[in-house]
Amino acid sequence: MRIRSEQCISVLAIVALAFLASCTRNVKETQLTTENAKFNLLIAGDSSDFKDGIRDRIIARYRNNGNIDVVNIDKLENIKPEDYDVILIMDTCIGCEDFNWSMKSFLDRLEDYDNVVLLMTTGYSHYEYSYGGVDAITAASRIADEEEIFTRLSEEIDRIIGDAL
Repeated sequence: MRIRSEQCISVLAIVALAFLASCTRNVKETQLTTENAKFNLLIAGDSSDFKDGIRDRIIARYRNNGNIDVVNIDKLENIKPEDYDVILIMDTCIGCEDFNWSMKSFLDRLEDYDNVVLLMTTGYSHYEYSYGGVDAITAASRIADEEEIFTRLSEEIDRIIGDAL
C-alpha cells in the first residue's frame, strides 16, 4: 500500500511540473536595431499567447524609432539597466505573490524605477501588484483585454520616452 501512495505522489509531482512548464514558455529572443534610434527598449518576459500578442504589438509600434531587445525573463540578471531608456517586464504571477526571482533580483539592483514598466499576468486582474516601488499593470490573460493592456503599456512607454517619438 505504501508503494502505491509513493507512486501516486510521484505521478502527481510530474504532472504538476509539466503543467508549470507549459505555463511559462520562452520568448523568441531578438535584437532589432534602427538607424538614428531615439531610444533603447528592453522587453523581458516569458511567453504565452496573450503576452506574445501584446509583445508583437509593442514591437510593431516602436521598432521604427528605437532599438529593441527581447530577452527571456531569466536573462535579466545579465542586463545592464543603464543601457536602456525603457525596460518592459512581462511576467506571470503565480499564487498572487510569487514573482519570478530573476525579476526580483533585477529590480533590487535598480537605483531608479522611473523607466520600468511591469505587466503581470494573473488569474485575477483586479488585484494590485507592486514590487520594489514598481506598480504593475495586471491582466488576466484574456484576449478580450489585449487592446486595453496594449494601450496602457504604450501610454507608460510614451511617458518615459517623451519627445523621442
